[in-house]
This record gives sequence, C-alpha cells and structure tokens, in this order.
Amino acid sequence: MQPLAVDDPSSIGPHRLLARLGAGGMGRVYLARTPDGHLCAMKVVKEELAHDAQFRARFAREVRTAQRVRGPFTPAVVDADPDAQAPWMATEYVPGPTLKEAVRENGPFPAESLLVLTLGLARALSTIHAAGLMHRDLKPGNILLSPRGPQVIDFGIARAVEGTVLTRTGQTFGTPSYTSPEQIVGENVTPKADVFSMAGAVLFAASGLPPFGEGTSISVLNKVMNGEPNLGALPEGPLRPLLARCLEKDPARRPDADEILHELSGTPLPSAEHGWLPTRVDRQIDAKAVETERAGANEHTTVPMGGGSATVPMAEQARQGPESWWRRRSVVVAAAAVCALILLGGGALAWTVLPDRAEDPPPTAGGGGEDTDSDGSDTGPPGEGADDEERPASDHFAGFVYTIDFSEDGDLVHVFGSGTLSTWDWRTGELIEDYPPATGARFTSTGYVASTVEQYIRVWDGGVDDRIAVLGRTEEFGMFDMPAITRDGSTLAALASQDGTVEGDPFIQIWDVEKGEVTSDFEVEGMLTHLEYALDDSVLVGVLAVRDYSESIATVVWDPETGEELHRFDDAETYDARVSGDGETLVVAADDEKAFVVDLAGGDVQDLDVPEEAVGELGYVALSPDGSVAYGASSLFGTSEGYMWDTATGEPLLSEGLEFDSVIGVDPGGEYLATTSTDGGVTSVQILNGDFEIVAEIS
Repeated sequence: MQPLAVDDPSSIGPHRLLARLGAGGMGRVYLARTPDGHLCAMKVVKEELAHDAQFRARFAREVRTAQRVRGPFTPAVVDADPDAQAPWMATEYVPGPTLKEAVRENGPFPAESLLVLTLGLARALSTIHAAGLMHRDLKPGNILLSPRGPQVIDFGIARAVEGTVLTRTGQTFGTPSYTSPEQIVGENVTPKADVFSMAGAVLFAASGLPPFGEGTSISVLNKVMNGEPNLGALPEGPLRPLLARCLEKDPARRPDADEILHELSGTPLPSAEHGWLPTRVDRQIDAKAVETERAGANEHTTVPMGGGSATVPMAEQARQGPESWWRRRSVVVAAAAVCALILLGGGALAWTVLPDRAEDPPPTAGGGGEDTDSDGSDTGPPGEGADDEERPASDHFAGFVYTIDFSEDGDLVHVFGSGTLSTWDWRTGELIEDYPPATGARFTSTGYVASTVEQYIRVWDGGVDDRIAVLGRTEEFGMFDMPAITRDGSTLAALASQDGTVEGDPFIQIWDVEKGEVTSDFEVEGMLTHLEYALDDSVLVGVLAVRDYSESIATVVWDPETGEELHRFDDAETYDARVSGDGETLVVAADDEKAFVVDLAGGDVQDLDVPEEAVGELGYVALSPDGSVAYGASSLFGTSEGYMWDTATGEPLLSEGLEFDSVIGVDPGGEYLATTSTDGGVTSVQILNGDFEIVAEIS
C-alpha cells in the first residue's frame, strides 16, 4: 500500500481515494471509502484500454455479470461505471495478503490450511460459475487471505481484456504456470479451466513453487502441456488424488467445483478456535489491517504509511481510543475480529460472510405504491416475494446485525443486518418474512417496514407480499438512507440529497406514504447514523455524523414539520441514541464513556453513573418500554458484560449474568431482551428473559 501520488485523483465517482494498492496490466488499484463509510478496492482502467471500444463493451458486460456473484469467498462488486472516461469497478476490500505474498514470506502451508484453501476456492468457483462467469486468470496473486477464508478477486476481468489493445500488442492475460492446456492452444474454454488453475494455486501453497516448476514463459507453457505437476508436495490424504484429477490435461476428466466440494465434504477440518491460517500469516493480516487504519488516518495526504509498530491487533487499537461509526459497520475492516470457520452437518464448510449488497433494480413505474406492467399485473422489483431457496439463519445473520426489534405482541423479532432484512418467530426459529436487501431499514412494532436502496424507498405493511409504497423514484433528488416511519405507517422520514448525488447537501424529507408526496423537508449539517420517531410520532430523533462518518456531530431532536431543533447534544465525538417504546425518553451514549437520559417532553437530563469497567467501551444503549431502565453494551467486538441503570436516579442496577453483543432489542411488553452472539464464526440471535437466561436462539 502506497500513499496517493500528486497526480492521483482525490475521488472517483462517489468514492474517496485513500491510498494506492497496486497496479497491473489493466490499470491502477486504489483503496477507497464509499459514501456510507465502507472500504472498497477501486480498480481503474488504464488509458489505452479506456479508448478501446471493444474492451468497454466487454467490461460493461462482465461487470453486470460479476455484480450477480454473491458468496462468502468472492468479495462483491459494490459499484462500477464502465461508461466513465476511465472505466472503474469497486469491490469490497479485504485487508489481507495475497496467497502469493503469504507463501513467499512465510513458506508452504500445512495440510490443514491446504484443505480449507481448497474448499474455499472450490466454493468461490462454484459461486462464480453459477453466475455465468469464468475467472480465466485464477492464480495466487488473485487470492486474498482472511480469517474467514480465501477470497477470490478479479473474476471476469481476463475475459474483458481478451482481444483488446493489450493482447493485440503482445501482452497476455492468464499466467503461464496456472493456465490450462485448453487456454494455451485456444480451444473452447469451460469452467473446468478454472479448476485446473485452482489446483495449481493449491500446489503453490503446498510447495512454495508453481505447479509445473519455474522457468521462461515458453518452457513453463511446454511443461503445462506435456509435463507432470509436482503432486509430491502435497501431504498424503484425500487432496493428492483429487488435485491430480483437477490437473488432468483433458478437461473432461477433471471434476467441477461442486464435485470437489462433495468429495471433501466429509473431511475433518481444523479447529475453529485456532483459525485456518498459519500464525505468521495471521500476523500479516494484522499488519495489513493496521496499514489500512493508517491509510484512513492519513486521508488527503501523501505521507508514507509506515511508522510505528505494524503488528498491533485491531482489537487493541479499538481500546486505545473512540471507535468511529464506519469501523463498527464495516465488516470488511472488522472481518479479522468477527469471522471464523466452522463445520455444519455433513461436513459442509460454512463461514460468516460479507454483507450482501445486492439491491433490486429501481422500479420503472412512477409514483408511490405498486409497480405494474403495461397490462396492469403486479411485478414489483425483481426478488420480492420470490420462491428462492430458503437460507439458513446463520447466512442471514452473518456479517453485522444492526438492529433487532420485537413485534407489539412480543412473538416476533425483526432483524436488520448486512445480510438480512427479515422477521422470525423466535420461539420456533421459523423465518416468517424475508425482505429484499437494503442499505437502511426501520421496523415498527406495529408491523410496518421501511427500507432504502439509495435511489428509492420501499414500505411494507405486515409482510413482503404487502408492499404499500415505493417512494422517490420519479423525483430529481435521491440517495436515500436511514428511514424512520410512524407507528401507523402514514408518515416516513429519510435522509436525502439535494441534488440526488452523494456529494449533494443532505436534508431530511417527510413523506405522506399513501399519497407518495413530500410534505416537508429541512436541511441537516451531516449524514445520519440513526433516525426514529418519538413522542407519539411528533418529533424525530437522529444522530448526525460528518460526511465520511469518522465522527459524530450531534444527537438532535427535531420538529419534523419545521426542522426546528428542540434538543441538541454536541459535546462528544461519537454518539449512540435510542428512544423508549413509549416514545417519551431518550438515552444517549457519548464517546464510549458516558451516558445520559432525556425527558423528551420536558427536556430534563439525567446522567447515568457509568461503571469504571465500561468507560472507554460503552458504545450502544437502549431503554425499557417505559423508559425506567437503560441498558448498555460494549463497543468492542464480541459478547461482553451488559449494563443497566435506573433512569430516574442514574444509579447502576444489578445486572449479573447479563451479556450483550453490540445490538440490544427490547420487547414492548418488557418481558424479553434480544441480542446477538457469535460462536465459532456463526452469529445467532438470542432471546433473554427477565433473569437474563437464554430462552431461545435462532441460528
């Protein structure tokens, strides 16, 4: 990673550049920050390709296909602009070394790591092939390593470059040591070419050398066509004969990715407690994570990112100062702290996954309400109400869970996270509703659901088949986020942009849901990390943050009709805030070390006595339905001690045995609490009774 050069742009599209990650035959790669604070790897096409019309057409096609690839071992394409002057594509950022770097620095992998590597790569190829893509250039340099498994990058890029100015002038895509025989001779290429390359990458991890040895390109290509791979580098066991078949010269004799997964499904995996990577590689990942932190800290500078120790774990860094909001929500940066591998029934490999950022394409019909085709039939955005194969709960809750809300009768829990927008019967564990993915969402206890997907807002009443509005799609403004909706579903508030872009001035819009009309709006001085209605839906409570989400601005209570600030708290750098179920009390955590409650009607403030052990860690808060009890949770990753206070006096309450993760849900009836727990890489939703005992777990 290198600092930005003086000739590098400060931003590309809506994304702010932070550092250079590298360069290759296709162009430069940057570390960038998205408008919502996540990190991404930004690949920008070099000039000679940008002027190649054939490349542009193929690049646009491959990007569209790549955006359909969703899996735990394939970082998602989060944004792209193939029509830009310099076409670009942004993918989720993984702060880890490539397989090539890890092996060159630390030596060959042990047998246990090789097995997990093979399973992860096969799963990645299965996902890529199912989307109608082939990688065509799988090699150790295109495999990133993370605690949650190998991550395959750059799928589809080689296809985009074929036949362009690069290949016509003698440059090649595809690496000789990992190129299949059929690619070398120009025969019809199938997904089994990727299987050949995958096996070569695993052999490299086992030996530290390319599968057919080293030498000039011509000599290596000859060995690929006529020689034998170095299978002796593999340990005795199921991998050796399987990879031998993968490296057959005849693609018809190779297994496909799904066959590989099936054959290895019953093989024991290493303990999740110790992870799958060698210890020295884990240290490389720590160093990459710290380097990434420095890149964020050195924004808008060209100062080198060295200096200081590069081996301070991120969890320790989090203890050394306030944790910014974007770090809490960015699973890409936090992956090393929260993801691990586990076994499921039958020996299948499962992992916690990155956020599923797939979105429905914007509806084409105008106004609010349902979408219709010309014949009047209800279509809606693709994906809604579809009879897709049901995912296990562990897939829904992978990544981050942002909020858990109970239904009014306490029988259901509504969960919004990086991989889910869903409703569950917590007693039986049954999935009741599975809504389309969203960038922001809010459930009410009365059953209304509002979600944003940047360019429009959707509202449902009680279920995915009962969508009652799609707002904002015909307006000039856009870039919606952080919706809030009243208990009766009649009025909605959301963050929007004055000019419909991420650079536009932010403001809050108030919508009449039934009419699909904006009834009022008012400017705000920053972005939002939280927004909800309170006081019988007569006021809005929100947490404002600077545009890059690196720190909070204030916790504010507004009159939604006029935008008047009724209360404002702005003496801290980080805030979390929540309103009680009766809408009359607000609790605020500030700078991870102090907390207070506010009587929203009268404005009286009561400080809470934060225990010494919570100072520096108190990041999340909630209230009982009547506002008489406040709850607190740590801002650090993982389950830890929970806290309780009497809001009338500010005194701590006995909370022995209470544990929360970084999310707290409160039953409107006051009988139950909800939180999450991550064990062995699998996140579950837990329901606690009044004695803080786990009475149900959805996993």
